Amino acid sequence: MFQLAFSHSPSLSYERLGYRIQQAISSPHVQKRQCVEVRPNHDESPADWRRLIADLEETSGIKVEALESGLIRIGWREFTES
Repeated sequence: MFQLAFSHSPSLSYERLGYRIQQAISSPHVQKRQCVEVRPNHDESPADWRRLIADLEETSGIKVEALESGLIRIGWREFTES
């Protein structure tokens, strides 16, 4: 499981966003699937989402996809050993 350094951010909204995504990723069902699809909430900053996506894309073994539906897929399946 990967960890992002949310506590180093001065942006509380970014930390809340990071916490929400970490909670979604830590779900046993998601761990089994090795991917999660999330949607930005209306009260979350687009700048925070851009920053989170950039941080995730820089993380080895993580794949981030923006889907046509507006969902963001975060996955790590193809990078794990079978």
